[in-house]
Amino acid sequence: MRELLFRSLLLLLPEEFRAAYARDMQATFRAELRDAGGALSAAATARLWAATAWDVVRAAFSEHADILARDTRYALRTLRARPAHTLTALATLALGIGANVAMFAVIDGVLLAPLPYRDPARLVAIAETNRSGEASNVGYLSFRDLRARARSLDAVAVTSQSTATLLGDGREAQRVNAMRVSRGYFEMLGVRPALGRVFSEAEDEPGAARRVAILSDRLWRDRFGADPRVIGRPIDVSGIAHQVLGVLPRGFEDLVAGRLYEGAELWFPLGYDEAASFACRTCRHLRVFGRLAPGAGEAEAERELASIFRALEAEHPTEYDGAGAQATPLAEVFLGPVRPVLLLLWAGVLVLLVVACSNVANLLLLRASERSREVAVRTALGVTAGRLTRQLLTESLLLALVGGLVGTLVAWAAVRVLVATGPEQLPRLADVALDARAVGAALALSLASAALFGLVPLRQLVGRSGHLLSGAGRRTESQSTWRIRSLLVAGNVAMAGLLLVGSGLLVRSLAGLLATAPGFDPTRVLTLQIWLGGEAYRRGEDGDQIAAATRFYDEVLARARALPGVTAAAAVTTLPLAGGVDGYGLHIAGRPYANPEQAPSGDRFVVTPQFFTALGIPLLRGRMLDAGDAQGRAAVAVVNRTLAEALFPSEDPLGHELSLGPPTAAKRRIVGIVGDVRHHGLDVPVGYQVYVPQAQWAWAETFMTLVVRTRGDPAAVAAPIREIVRNVDPAQPVTRVRRYQEVVGASLGTRRFATVLLCAFAATALTMALIGLYGALGVYVGQRRQEIGVRLALGAPAAAIRRLVLGQGMRPAVAGLAAGLLVAALSVGVLRTLLHEVRTLDPGTFVVAAIVLLASASAACFVPAWRASRIDPAATLRTE
Repeated sequence: MRELLFRSLLLLLPEEFRAAYARDMQATFRAELRDAGGALSAAATARLWAATAWDVVRAAFSEHADILARDTRYALRTLRARPAHTLTALATLALGIGANVAMFAVIDGVLLAPLPYRDPARLVAIAETNRSGEASNVGYLSFRDLRARARSLDAVAVTSQSTATLLGDGREAQRVNAMRVSRGYFEMLGVRPALGRVFSEAEDEPGAARRVAILSDRLWRDRFGADPRVIGRPIDVSGIAHQVLGVLPRGFEDLVAGRLYEGAELWFPLGYDEAASFACRTCRHLRVFGRLAPGAGEAEAERELASIFRALEAEHPTEYDGAGAQATPLAEVFLGPVRPVLLLLWAGVLVLLVVACSNVANLLLLRASERSREVAVRTALGVTAGRLTRQLLTESLLLALVGGLVGTLVAWAAVRVLVATGPEQLPRLADVALDARAVGAALALSLASAALFGLVPLRQLVGRSGHLLSGAGRRTESQSTWRIRSLLVAGNVAMAGLLLVGSGLLVRSLAGLLATAPGFDPTRVLTLQIWLGGEAYRRGEDGDQIAAATRFYDEVLARARALPGVTAAAAVTTLPLAGGVDGYGLHIAGRPYANPEQAPSGDRFVVTPQFFTALGIPLLRGRMLDAGDAQGRAAVAVVNRTLAEALFPSEDPLGHELSLGPPTAAKRRIVGIVGDVRHHGLDVPVGYQVYVPQAQWAWAETFMTLVVRTRGDPAAVAAPIREIVRNVDPAQPVTRVRRYQEVVGASLGTRRFATVLLCAFAATALTMALIGLYGALGVYVGQRRQEIGVRLALGAPAAAIRRLVLGQGMRPAVAGLAAGLLVAALSVGVLRTLLHEVRTLDPGTFVVAAIVLLASASAACFVPAWRASRIDPAATLRTE
């Protein structure tokens, strides 16, 4: 038993060390035990074993370190001996590893990092559903009842978008995004202010004694110089004094604000009056969030909330339509839409890494064929297979680690590019950076790569080292090596084909979307946002406030139209394709519904005159809205073609009346029909659309986007329009100045991002596959140079030699193409959610991918084939 234990301990030592000294060490150990005469106590025996084990472990560490140092020096000399091969392998690995690490950093920062809230897994977004299962926001009175009745939720809060203009402090007016939140919002999220406190219950009541606000850390530092004395101090917000209650922690990013409301720098209490017209159950404009109670799950909460909505429908049957509830994890709300895109891109870079490793394996196979006699000589001199394996694995590991180091630098640069150019739809992308996790991923990928590309040449060298000294084994070795190379080439072509098909489908889909007419002309149009602040424009049903807002926009637009190069200027509350939603129920006069909630809904656009001209929306029938549609005149509206055809299938819509909102709302006579506008996305079907004059809306519309059409570059009028707004009212800042084409492009940001990156991966994989094919065939021709020379000497035509070599190279390429297309056909279903009017098994895409691959492979094979046909038989035979 002692002998077996000692021999097991010796296995820690290197193989050659054991071969030289194991017998002596065993003899010494037996002698020590024998000299003790068996009189050792148990404690002394334990000390002897401990000392022996320590000596073996210390020697093992020293010997392994020495061997590793020698192997590393030898590997460095070997790699330096062939700089071209080494640099090619390093560049290939760096590209594959760098792309993977960069994509890992993006996925880690966007998908895997926890939300910036306490116990975020227990946070849910709550939506109201109707009979059709469509989800919507919630009205204030419904939220009030949910908060009072729900037991599966620890806390419930609502949010609404707002804005603010900061005045005073001797500084220029500053427009900032803001939110209105109900009491308990920050407690629900688990966020505590760095300074001050959050809203109290009394401060969330209508008519509270004072106006209060909470600042973001960034606003506190930029506007107020990080002065802690700002707590309790009044600040001027849109002409109204607000007391600062608190400052949120530095680095805190409220994703609710960032993803749903374009960010927030100020937070105000909701302060709704239950009797206000906008607090009704059918005024579904509030976002509801909750924290699950201990022991409650999402399904349980959803069932309870649905039962509460059903009870509310029984109590108020004309204000709900088959009411139900939907409880969605907060992470899914923010990250769910982008998860398929990022996972698809990660799969793409993993394929790219496999191609890179395959190419490096091909390069090492070439190097292995050159080192075969060296390995055979070392074997003949007594070097064991294990020792050879260790040396060769050290070379592969060293190559992979250096490639991983360079790849980390590539990843650092790639992450910076992705962060700078990535779409706005990717949450938290701006915070993505290389960290310890990403560096760990680079190390893991380097080690995995070493194993992946090091095994093939290792088997080739060590497995055949016994008979490589004789020339008899060369032909067999050459044929075996070619089979391995051809398998690697076929795999590369298959992976390239898979990526080509996937990127081709995305390109066709994106091209189709870009060719889709949005229903308006965004070229040469500038957009500018204005949100009026101040008591004169306060939102309400006061006719003076409506008139004040109308006068402001009319004056600004009149001056803008007078600018040189401006052909039309208007304003709209919700800019098409900019992400805004403003839905209202539609009620046709004379067609009442038993339950008003069953009425269809449509998008409402409050516009100024020249809106249709400014965006190039065609008038189909009737007239457009003009300056005559003023306050006090007969209320009018313009509808789109889809609404006219769907709600008036057999009669003329002109002259009919409709109401927006409740059936009791003011009736508006339809005076015109315009073309459809794709408002919610180029890939989203057109819905019902209603346009009403700004001067005739029930409230003062203070937030509007100017749309200015020009003859030349629209950016040239940005500064003059800012000056116009400053002259009309210096307290009103202009924000979000963009060309309309940029807005349309941003609506396709995620699709464009995925398409561009996958195309880049496909092009890189194809290039690597062609380089691998070219290199493998070139080596094959070099190894058979004498045979080809003999064939030419015996009269074989050059064309026959070219066909021979072309056939040799195209066979693995065609096999790889077939495999790649088969894998693509089985896997492209994952792209379904990213495609628009393109089938996943689109024949044209598959055919084009096959043609590109075959043509590229033929080109890669032609040069070695042409060189083979130019071999000089006489020179070859003399060399032989």
